[in-house]
Amino acid sequence: MNFLSIFVLIPLLMLAGLWAARGIKAIRGVMVTGASALLIASVVLTFLYLGERSAGNTAEMLFRADTLWYAPLHISYSVGVDGISVAMLLLSAIIVFTGTFASWRLQPLTKEYFLWFTLLSMGVFGFFISVDLFTMFMFYEIALIPMYLLIGVWGSGRKEYAA
Repeated sequence: MNFLSIFVLIPLLMLAGLWAARGIKAIRGVMVTGASALLIASVVLTFLYLGERSAGNTAEMLFRADTLWYAPLHISYSVGVDGISVAMLLLSAIIVFTGTFASWRLQPLTKEYFLWFTLLSMGVFGFFISVDLFTMFMFYEIALIPMYLLIGVWGSGRKEYAA
């Protein structure tokens, strides 16, 4: 498993933990643990990336991994990072971490909110590590539906119009 796949694996584990969580303390515990792990992983990735670049690695994409999913259509899980995607991963991890605490006292449907929020974060992280068009589109679609529901259900103002 590639290091970048951790950015998809952690939200998957968070989804499983949230699904099994009973009570607000367990939900918050899963979210804090997962968001902290994502933030730590993104900081580690940033330092690894900067270390590779300062060591003289001039590859277009670093930490590449390709896994063939469906050979007849040349569909594969292809991930890698460049300077922009590393910055976007770090920014996304900070947003997920702060978003967890900004939603700390959310009352209606707390568990459902954090399930959709975690699915959205998995889509965003997967989008930023994707290298090929199929993988990028798949993660984009994973992020699109939770965004619609988060805006439409838990938004404020004219949320139906915004969604």
